[in-house]
Amino acid sequence: MVGYGRCGEAHARCYSAMPDAAVVAVVDSTPTRRRIACRHHPHAEVVGSLTELSAEVDLALICTPPSSHETYIEESLLRGAHVFCEKPVFLDPVNGRRLIDLASARARIIFPGHNYLFAPVLNALREQCSPARIGRPQRVEITIDRTRPAPGISDWRPGWRSDRGVAGGGILVDHGAHCVYLTEWLCDRQIRQVSCRIRYGASGIDDWSELRLRLGGGLTAMVTLDWRAVSRRTAYRVIGEYGTAAVVLDGQSGAVPGGRVTGPVPAQTRNGHTHADWMPEMAREVLRHVVSASDVRALAAPALTVAEVIAAAYASARAGGRWHSVGTHDRARTDLPHQAGARWRAIRSGKSSP
Repeated sequence: MVGYGRCGEAHARCYSAMPDAAVVAVVDSTPTRRRIACRHHPHAEVVGSLTELSAEVDLALICTPPSSHETYIEESLLRGAHVFCEKPVFLDPVNGRRLIDLASARARIIFPGHNYLFAPVLNALREQCSPARIGRPQRVEITIDRTRPAPGISDWRPGWRSDRGVAGGGILVDHGAHCVYLTEWLCDRQIRQVSCRIRYGASGIDDWSELRLRLGGGLTAMVTLDWRAVSRRTAYRVIGEYGTAAVVLDGQSGAVPGGRVTGPVPAQTRNGHTHADWMPEMAREVLRHVVSASDVRALAAPALTVAEVIAAAYASARAGGRWHSVGTHDRARTDLPHQAGARWRAIRSGKSSP
């Protein structure tokens, strides 16, 4: 474990409970967090930096703030470890490509911490927005309203998400990363262009953002992110040719005017922003890829897409919302409807190799 904050602690608890995994080392720069890690994992080596680490590890789980991700990914790969990294995996697309090259050359994976792909409520929504139910998807709408950034642990820096030097950006980096990969996943289309408007708060980071996205097949998306909202709200909506699939969380009504909601979705468990109840399935998927260590580039490609879209969004905002093209790296998917989704479901059911 690299980083033993709220998220790292939840991941460590998850892997410790698995019969085929063990936490052998914890790296954290904060003395209080190291003491807590020693109590939780008495047989693990607990140190303040990766350079102090002597234990041999198969997998490094990087759960530090975004600004340190690329450094820890490189150090872990050079030590011979596979990598799981919380989102956003990369901040710099150029550096992301270099690290994927390094991982490929060493036959090590970089597994993106895109945990919303394991949320039951979003998997149910995805099933409902298939072309068989609502027709060909035409537009995706995502709204994320929060009254403030999620606080960090009191042992370190509770307000780190408002520090650009640590967080790498504001709400666009924090929540936008999820919205980018979810947009592509919900409709099986790749983002081609982005236009973005941003408002900056007193701390100098973006606390409101609106992204317009153009995807393959003529599909469009609108993503609105707000850290200054009066109340918390999360809404996902996919509009098709003859129906609409949607879910509105956080106690709001799920009704969608002017469209047909295709069915109910399961309730979302409330256990904080670490979403620990989604971790076991994601951890099993991570370990399966560690064992096979194949398709390294395809596995890391969504993380590179996130970095490219966010970089293009910031560039667009600086240019007054002008449309910017997204990088054209070799992705593992095509724009064929739901082809990637079918492959994802097959992988998760163990019916195909990764």
